[in-house]
Amino acid sequence: MKQNITYLVCFLLTIFITQPAFAQVQDKKITLPNAPVTGLKIVTAIKTQTGLRFNYAEALDTKLAVTVKTEGSQITVKTALELIKTTCGLDYEIDNEYVTLSQPAPKSPNASAGGGPGTLKGRIVEFETSQPLPGASVYIVELQKGMVSNNEGYYRFNNTPEGKYTLKVTYISYKTETIQVEVKTGKEENYDVKMQGSNSLQEVVVNSIRKSRAPVAHSTERQILTEIKYAQSVVSGISSEQISKTVDRNAAEVVRRISGITTVDDKFIVVRGLNQRYNLTYLNDNVAPSTEVNSRAFALDLIPSRIIDKILIYKSPQPENQGDATGGVVKIYTKDAKKVKHFDIEWQTGIRTNTSFNSNFLTYQGGKTDFWGFDDGTRKLPASVPGYNSLALASLTPSQYAKTFSPILNYGKKTALPNLQLTANYYNSFKVFGKSLSTLSSLSYKNEAQITDLTRSQLYQGRYASGDKNSNESRNIALIQLNLLQNFTLSLRDSSSISFKNFILQQGQTNTIDRVSSSAAQGSLTQSKDKDIILSYNQRLLYAGNLGGSHFYEKGKQHLQWNLGYTYSKQESPDQRVVRLTGNTSVSSVGDSSLSWRARGLSFGDDNGNPVALKLGIISRTWTRSSEGVYNASIDYTNQLKPWLSLKLGAYQQWKMRQLYRRVYTVHEGDVTTDKWYTYVPGTDHYVNPTLVRFHEQDLGNVWSPAYLRDDYSGLRVNDNTSGSDSYIGTEQNNSGYAALSIKPFGNMLDIYGGVRYEYNRQKIGAAIPKENNLQINVPILVDNPTRSWLPSLNISLRPDEKWVVRAAYGKTVNRTEFREVSPFEEQDYENNTILNGNPKLKSAKVENYDTRIEFYPKNNKGESFSVGAFYKKIQNPIERINTSDRTTPEIIPTISYQNAASGTIKGFEFEFRKSLDFIPLNAFRNFSIIANAALIKSETVNDTLVSASLAVADTGGRRPLQGQSPYVINAGLYYENAGLGTKVSLIYNVSGPNIYAASRGYAYSNLLDGPRYRGSLIELPRHLIDISVTQRLLKSLQLKIGVQNLLDQSVKMAEDINFTNKYEPLKHIAGQPPAKSIEGDNITSSYKPGRYFTFTFSYSL
Repeated sequence: MKQNITYLVCFLLTIFITQPAFAQVQDKKITLPNAPVTGLKIVTAIKTQTGLRFNYAEALDTKLAVTVKTEGSQITVKTALELIKTTCGLDYEIDNEYVTLSQPAPKSPNASAGGGPGTLKGRIVEFETSQPLPGASVYIVELQKGMVSNNEGYYRFNNTPEGKYTLKVTYISYKTETIQVEVKTGKEENYDVKMQGSNSLQEVVVNSIRKSRAPVAHSTERQILTEIKYAQSVVSGISSEQISKTVDRNAAEVVRRISGITTVDDKFIVVRGLNQRYNLTYLNDNVAPSTEVNSRAFALDLIPSRIIDKILIYKSPQPENQGDATGGVVKIYTKDAKKVKHFDIEWQTGIRTNTSFNSNFLTYQGGKTDFWGFDDGTRKLPASVPGYNSLALASLTPSQYAKTFSPILNYGKKTALPNLQLTANYYNSFKVFGKSLSTLSSLSYKNEAQITDLTRSQLYQGRYASGDKNSNESRNIALIQLNLLQNFTLSLRDSSSISFKNFILQQGQTNTIDRVSSSAAQGSLTQSKDKDIILSYNQRLLYAGNLGGSHFYEKGKQHLQWNLGYTYSKQESPDQRVVRLTGNTSVSSVGDSSLSWRARGLSFGDDNGNPVALKLGIISRTWTRSSEGVYNASIDYTNQLKPWLSLKLGAYQQWKMRQLYRRVYTVHEGDVTTDKWYTYVPGTDHYVNPTLVRFHEQDLGNVWSPAYLRDDYSGLRVNDNTSGSDSYIGTEQNNSGYAALSIKPFGNMLDIYGGVRYEYNRQKIGAAIPKENNLQINVPILVDNPTRSWLPSLNISLRPDEKWVVRAAYGKTVNRTEFREVSPFEEQDYENNTILNGNPKLKSAKVENYDTRIEFYPKNNKGESFSVGAFYKKIQNPIERINTSDRTTPEIIPTISYQNAASGTIKGFEFEFRKSLDFIPLNAFRNFSIIANAALIKSETVNDTLVSASLAVADTGGRRPLQGQSPYVINAGLYYENAGLGTKVSLIYNVSGPNIYAASRGYAYSNLLDGPRYRGSLIELPRHLIDISVTQRLLKSLQLKIGVQNLLDQSVKMAEDINFTNKYEPLKHIAGQPPAKSIEGDNITSSYKPGRYFTFTFSYSL
């Protein structure tokens, strides 16, 4: 009993000792002068002698200037505050160490008759991290009543009359935030406020409060909506605030949240269903460099979401934007240098189902620096053979090849670890010659692994052809990526500035593929299977730098912007190794069939006549290097001639050069010296040891050695198959200028913005047409495509009031050919099992664009909006990707090329809305919001140039959907945010409709096959995506985000349009028909599951 009493006494003493009683604060005495003093001096005396902190509006200084008569030199704090109350007419409230002074609250003019008071409370937090902000000034404008947030960022106004008020919050280095609140009788109303950094350390001064760190200002949803609202064209976008609520890891995932936007291959942007070739990407107002060998597209998955501030997509043409952007201009703005000192770091680990912790992850021995994203020279082109840009052939003996090249031809297995991504951002500001120099350094490292089990199937109604294949492959990818963003901004007079921005990327990707395929022909128990082992490493270096300036003259009436930019991209695939094996099926083999895999070649009967083995070799080793340098310069000048009239002039100059070189080495039987095709007779020159040339898979560790590569050619030999067609050089120059007028005859109510852009573009390519066999020669070809384009555009925006915007736009654009599309260069993409051919006869497309849109912005400015619009595009000579595979030829690898259709049209409808659910009369819904958008699109091309008139082509009217065009795009998100608790939850859905990946040449009947000669269109099928993320503040500066991507894990499928209806129709069986005629519909030609992806992210800010 005594022990319990002792614990109770100690507990009570602890409470009284650690928590100063309110009465003790009031009874504490202060010393005042004997003479009468002002209320302000009493406040100063209380602060200095007791440590209490005061908060009050500046407007109350006049009331505190009143002289107060004191009752003696020493009085209590309570007495002093009562003197201020009676003499100065101010109320006071003590909350721990804070004293809030305010005017007595009058009865609210909004209060109901006889309505009693309520309570207004909430928490002040930082916008980016939800970190509580103590000492923020919180002020009710109508009541002239204020206070400061406590140490945990909370504020509380008791006895507040019922009504609607304006709550104003200020804090050091943050932008002032104003929100509308409502207080109800007898209830506690909670309003949390998020504060955004202002990039200024002197915006607000709060008595006795010191800042320990500076915030960084990033874009908010309201700011993006304001920018869209007052834009002079049709624009959509996403802010840093919305990005922070999602689980998106890179820009490709981020853009899928924008109206009418989706991606293809998880990295290329599709605008309004138009694929990547129709869209142009800017990085910080500079055209982003090409990141792909086969297109000018920029891979958005290279940009980590952590460094993105905002993304804006301009969907209607403007004079200042380049003309080669029919779908849209995508402008990605990274976080920029600010006048703050700030550091934040993010650590993320990811677990992918079927990959993480899988002990069967395939890989092969590489270099010591693979972990950093580049090869250390292990895979480099040996010095003993000619260089990349040489047409000379190597003259090495087999044993010299064995000693010079890497002997690694086999793969091993290891356990795949969880993915890792680290991102660190550091902001700082210095004084340089009296000017402010702001810097941002951002470093990102990513280490990812993924296993994909891919199934391919080629099926036709009618007889099977020898070229029809079914296959299963295990694709294993290990990716390392380093990003460095280094930006400098020098602030000059009158808001002018000079900036120097740099973005560097280094990426290395190891691909290990095990592919087993067999003929789709029916009924043979002795048929063999083929196995391809592909070991490849792809590395890329990307640098984008620009020096630019923004200058204002005549108090902002004139604005001059200039920019000098340089980008460099280098991509290499050093020593890609492909081993081709063959073996019996499990039906006809005895014992362990996996041990039966042997080299696939030409000799010894059954393999004779296999064109793949003859052209590509039993083993092939390929080195490829592509580099591209881009120089550009631009200048834009704006002059506000009148308050209602502005003139804008500008020029843009660009020079681009791309060089691509390839060296190819193939391994054959020792007596194969030339590409003899079917005239080859094995063993006619000298003896070949079948044990050596028919090595088994388990022998691969020893094959690349003098024991197999013998100088007497009784074993294997290496041929240098490099030719003139294994390289091309392309240059492109663009000289552009524009003039535009902005006319606002009635202020912002009517905004007419129009002008004309002139572009001279000249594309030149030097290449060679591939030869069919060694008896032919490479025919050189020069492609020279100069074009001159006048591109007028007009954008009209009508704003009858602050809530409505009505837009109409017209403009002309172009869609130019790309280097890879025009070059006759033939690329054998072993990883994707296709052959890609260019078409020197391609010509650029011309497009007319029409847009209209109505936008609604509610007056409360809570980040809400609604828009609905329509668009129409008319295309002359659209460029399309074509599936040129011919089932009657012996080539069994599908082939892809490019060709112009005659014309095409696109018409569509899109809408978007952002709505808070606070209209639901429950407090819980105040933190919920919905963002949804959709685009419905119909396209049509007149396809009259694809098939020769000599072929028997079915009458399909020559019309089908445009290649790459999706008929619908839907995005929807449900968001929850409780700023006070630091909790964010998002549930996001995305789907894009089917689109033609590669259009068919058309239907032509083959007597040999009793079916179509050409393959049908390849159609990408829709996939429903659901992502979920939960973000929670754990400590003051620490956040945890848990997310899952691709929750449904639906398969990525591509179908082949077997019945040539230009749409996907599932397979079905027809009863009563013979087996060869019993199937109807379209076959799934490839399918794989990418797996669910779980992420755990910790973010810490200093």
